[in-house]
Amino acid sequence: MDGETVQLSEFRGERVMLNFWATWCPPCRAEMPDMQKLYDEENVVILAVNMTDTESNVEEVENFIDEYELTFQVPMDEEADIMDTYQIIAYPTTFMIDSNGKIHNVSMGAMNHEQMLQQLEEME
Repeated sequence: MDGETVQLSEFRGERVMLNFWATWCPPCRAEMPDMQKLYDEENVVILAVNMTDTESNVEEVENFIDEYELTFQVPMDEEADIMDTYQIIAYPTTFMIDSNGKIHNVSMGAMNHEQMLQQLEEME
């Protein structure tokens, strides 16, 4: 959101939840409070990549972040480059990446807090 580039390699040594989402996606909206709860309670990096090229404008994303009081990082994929790299075909899609940088699990569709926690614990 602040214009800085984020690289996944910056988080080597940490567990990462890499999520792809959009404001207009009902399942994405549904899982955001659980993602925030996970972020608040657990030792996990959350990168919630917004598919900005599918949004009507950036202000919608900013309003969404404010409305849901999100405090984790929200990188903006303005040209769909990251979406293409990760071959995202459904919203939301979440990659759980262990501290060694290995993809532990990929989930298509919304996850609830319990599912997120279970996947996170399996990576310890």
